Amino acid sequence: MSGPRQYQVEGLVLAHVVVGEKDKIVTLFTREHGKIRAVARGSVRPGSSLGPCVEPLTSGRFYCVRRRSIDLIAQATPLASYGSLKSDLWRMACGLYMAELVDSATAEEAPHPALFDLVRDVLERFDYGENSELLLRYFELQLLDQIGFRPSLQECVDCGTRLAPVENALSAVLGGALCPECAMHVPDARPLSLDALKVLRLWLGCGLDVALRVRLNGLLASELDAHVYRLILSVLQKEVRSRGWLRRLKEEDSRLSPESVAGEPSVDNHH
Repeated sequence: MSGPRQYQVEGLVLAHVVVGEKDKIVTLFTREHGKIRAVARGSVRPGSSLGPCVEPLTSGRFYCVRRRSIDLIAQATPLASYGSLKSDLWRMACGLYMAELVDSATAEEAPHPALFDLVRDVLERFDYGENSELLLRYFELQLLDQIGFRPSLQECVDCGTRLAPVENALSAVLGGALCPECAMHVPDARPLSLDALKVLRLWLGCGLDVALRVRLNGLLASELDAHVYRLILSVLQKEVRSRGWLRRLKEEDSRLSPESVAGEPSVDNHH
């Protein structure tokens, strides 16, 4: 990243690594420059003014100094700490999962302003206590779209014919839906219900407010979760470690099952 020796960015802390006894290397996701890494000297020390600003899932304005090896965070002003989110183990796990996804899916110094705005919006809604399962599924799909891996859901990704309103299939390797005939000879094809196809189409084309109005029963929520994560794995080519924490939390506490309402999704067939 070239430019003035001193600069400031608005960013979200995705992760940090402690180095030595006093410092942290911080991964920031910024609107202006995408993902950047910088060192926060002395931030591990008790009473450090930088310490609270470089905790994961903290939004702030960071005043940095450009250096040859790794830039230095000289000062920081917190903008949002998402205290309500961090006080709830499940919502914090959702936020950290989202942060790991962004870190894994984006390259350094590659700006994604729309993705940055979405991350901030979703975190705010986590902080308000909105439906975390719907937020995560919507975010995962939009992330795929923003980094150039939008799933193909209108025509069969193998033969190109328009998908009929029947049970089709989805291939993570091919990046989209398959007609029943083509699904028979694609090894990773998995059944894709008509309701799941409708919801995926809607979520790829709507805003967050509309996405959160969808109501899913448990089976449909589980199907969507599996399909979207398979698409993510195919792109990232590695497991997302924090997803295991989410899974364990669900297994340990039945109250953390999907917060959705039983019933059919309200989705227009034309999406």
